[in-house]
Amino acid sequence: MYKNFASAHWRKLMAGVAAGVLLTGCAMTPNGRGGVLMGLDTAELFGTPLSTFRLRDGTEGTLRKDPQGKYSIKLSQAFRVVPLANAITARVARVENVGERTVVIVETQERGCAYRYAVLAFQGTDVLQWTVGNCKDRPRVELAADAKSLNIDFPNYNRLSRMIYTDNRLLNASVAVPPGVDTRAQPFADDSLRGTAPVMTTLPAGDGSGRVIPAPPAAAPAPAAAPKAGSRASAKPRRQESQAKAPAAVSLPAPRAAAAAPAAPMIFQAEEIKPVVIDLRK
Repeated sequence: MYKNFASAHWRKLMAGVAAGVLLTGCAMTPNGRGGVLMGLDTAELFGTPLSTFRLRDGTEGTLRKDPQGKYSIKLSQAFRVVPLANAITARVARVENVGERTVVIVETQERGCAYRYAVLAFQGTDVLQWTVGNCKDRPRVELAADAKSLNIDFPNYNRLSRMIYTDNRLLNASVAVPPGVDTRAQPFADDSLRGTAPVMTTLPAGDGSGRVIPAPPAAAPAPAAAPKAGSRASAKPRRQESQAKAPAAVSLPAPRAAAAAPAAPMIFQAEEIKPVVIDLRK
């Protein structure tokens, strides 16, 4: 009787362990037809976790590689995974909180494409996914001062191809190159997707490189000291003061005065790139 009780206890224990393994090792992936496939999460059970990142709500996501060399991202509180299709390498390059979402940029390499990027915007278990890149350059990524938009810039000859993430959308636009940015820099950005070299503003004479980089704005002249009370200068009429200042106001040519302040990049033909929408609860 004791043996029967012990064997029953061990059967229940082993069944519980097996259920736990199946529960943690299950994953749902898109089937390409609007549905999902339920299967064993081999990356969770036998794969290699590569890196983790934290979302705005405090949960964590993990980039993993399964034994077959497939990459995916799984959140700690979700069963469904975000696959990184066709990736033969993958790494998390940048994580930023933008608006209400956490934007994760994953750098991947595909066959015949050295640089491909998955842009993932997480809010809880809701994910927006885009794929961008020109296969030859890393982009420069810059978060806006108000943290409500994110610029992803790729060099495009004498302009920039700019992806703008804002308000749950990704816009594609062509913008002028800001002063000091060299679109021919190799590499264009470092591993963290930031500029690789300090901003250059002047080039020595006879450089011969053909690059034209605007000079910094001219320094403003120091204000003149105010005349002392009771002095002869203070007794001059205001009309004479304005006449004395008039030549200084027109001494600089109009083009030079306009070039002192760099203009903001102009955006042309911005169009929205539609995302792949993934609900990790389903």
